[in-house]
Amino acid sequence: MKLATMLVLGIAVSCFAYGSTWDWGEYERRYEENTTWGPGERLVFSVEYGIIKAGSATLSVTGPVDHDGLLAYRITAEARSNPAFSSFFEVRDVNEALLDIVQLHSLTFMKNIQEGDFSSSEEMFFDQEAGFAYYPEEDDPELAEMAIPPHALDVLSAFYYARTRELEPGGNFYIDVHVDNDNYPLEVRVLERERIRTRAGSFDCIQLQPVLRGDGLFKQQGEIFIWVTDDERHMPVLMSASIIIGSITCMLEEYSAGTPLEVENPFQ
Repeated sequence: MKLATMLVLGIAVSCFAYGSTWDWGEYERRYEENTTWGPGERLVFSVEYGIIKAGSATLSVTGPVDHDGLLAYRITAEARSNPAFSSFFEVRDVNEALLDIVQLHSLTFMKNIQEGDFSSSEEMFFDQEAGFAYYPEEDDPELAEMAIPPHALDVLSAFYYARTRELEPGGNFYIDVHVDNDNYPLEVRVLERERIRTRAGSFDCIQLQPVLRGDGLFKQQGEIFIWVTDDERHMPVLMSASIIIGSITCMLEEYSAGTPLEVENPFQ
C-alpha cells in the first residue's frame, strides 16, 4: 500500500490476514444510512517527513453521479510532493472510487501511483449482485475475474464506510475489503478520546490504530495512528505513520464540510 493510500486515505481500520477466502454468506440487498459526510466535503492535508513538508494531499467527495443506472458518490484521494521534495523523490498519486449511495458498496475503483521509480495503475469494476470484481487490464485470466464477499469495498471506500459507523472507544467491527485481487476482513479498532491541534484548528478526536499491509518502499514498518473528530462527521484531522524511510505525518490544513444526501430506503 503506497504513500497516498497509507497516509491520505486515513483508513480507520486494522488489517489482519485471514487468508483469501472465508465464509462470507450470501448477498442480500441492504440500505445503509449515511449522515456523516457527503458531496462538497474537501479535506486538504500537509504531508510531512520529519520536519520537512514533503507535499500535500486532498480527499474529496462529489456527486451523485450515474453509473449504469445507479447513483454513486465519487470519492477522490490525491497526493503530490512539493518541488523541493520531488527533486529526489516525486509523488503523484490518484485514487478514485464510485460508492453506491443506497447500499454503500463499491461500484468502481481506480488508482494511478507514481512514487519515485515505482509506478502502478489499476482499474476495478464491481458486480455486487453477481459477486465478482473485474480487472479489465489484467492479463492473467485467473486474476481478471475475482469472487468478492457481499457488499465488498475497495480500500478508499472502506474508510468512508467506517466513518458512518459508531466509533466508541474500546469497540471494534469488521469490513469486507477487496483490493489487489484479494479479499480480506479489516478490523476497525477504536482507541481513546484526545484533543488534537492542527493547522485547521483544534478538535475533540477519537484515536484509531490501523495495521496496514502492502508492498514496496512504503510498506508499514511500525505503528500508525489516526485521529478523527469525535462527532457525527468523524473527519480525519491527523495521521502519524512509521514507514521504511522514516516517520510521516499527515495534518489537516483546511477543510470544507459536505452535505450528506437524503436517501430513501428503496427496499422497504
